[in-house]
Amino acid sequence: MSSQGATPAGGVAAQTLQPTTWEWHDDTVRERKRAVADRIIAIANPKTTLDLGCGSGLLVQALAEKGVDARGIDVDDEALAGAHPEVRDRLEVHDWSRSLPQRYDLVSCFEALEATDGPTAQAIIDAVCAATDRVLFSPSREGLLLDGFSPWEWAASFAERGFFRRTDLNLDFLSVDAVLFERADLQPRDIVHRYESAMAPLEAGLREQRALLGRQARDRSATRRVAELEGLLRKAQHDVLTTRDHIIGLEAEKLQLQVQATRLNNRVVAQQERVRKLRTKLTNQQRRAERAESKLDQVRTSRAWRIGRRLARGKTPEL
Repeated sequence: MSSQGATPAGGVAAQTLQPTTWEWHDDTVRERKRAVADRIIAIANPKTTLDLGCGSGLLVQALAEKGVDARGIDVDDEALAGAHPEVRDRLEVHDWSRSLPQRYDLVSCFEALEATDGPTAQAIIDAVCAATDRVLFSPSREGLLLDGFSPWEWAASFAERGFFRRTDLNLDFLSVDAVLFERADLQPRDIVHRYESAMAPLEAGLREQRALLGRQARDRSATRRVAELEGLLRKAQHDVLTTRDHIIGLEAEKLQLQVQATRLNNRVVAQQERVRKLRTKLTNQQRRAERAESKLDQVRTSRAWRIGRRLARGKTPEL
């Protein structure tokens, strides 16, 4: 949470007014610092504090507003260039690896040791542990493994000096890597119990996460199967729709054929009726012809017919 000033400072005297940074004019940033100060007071209730890498002094000012005798140090004048006049007299330049000015109820160091090598880090830990019984520490994510000085190396180094991690605190309001190291005369059993009690819920959570991953893997497999079945269902639905379209087309064609058949049937019926009428007419004509022929036969066999034929031949008919 420390900040490096962007404007060079001409000196470190308290009466010199340094240019303020944008952070001092950002209400959101300042409120966030006040919220952090509230949490620090709730956890440690310090009367005096020292912030290593204090930068422009926002956290120092937030703690001072709440009645804490808060101080801050940084490595050079440029680091304090953005300090506000109202907090500038609480800040000073100091080499962190040297003895600190006095003892404090709490020393904080937030993301201020990114470029610290092993020997320098050990000197800083010596100086800090000699000046307090509680250290609120949060390494920079970018510098966690710098020069091999990892989080467990920090913890081991503090443990060498009798400072052990408070495993009962949740410091996520600072960062996921934040730790409160506290001086304590712990027996091996106490240390094991403290760390095992912290590890147990982590292991339970890990088992739960593994089980969840297993369920998710099974769910993914089931999801893939469902996707396959949905694909088959969509294909079947497409086939059904295609078949239905074919059926509708066939039914339309059938209807057209039925209409044509009805028309043809009507024409056949009409033709049959016409044939019937023609047959009736023919029958009538045949009957008339038969009657005419019968009459003709009668005429042909009559005496008048014979006489007429003889006359037509020029013969005298017999009387």
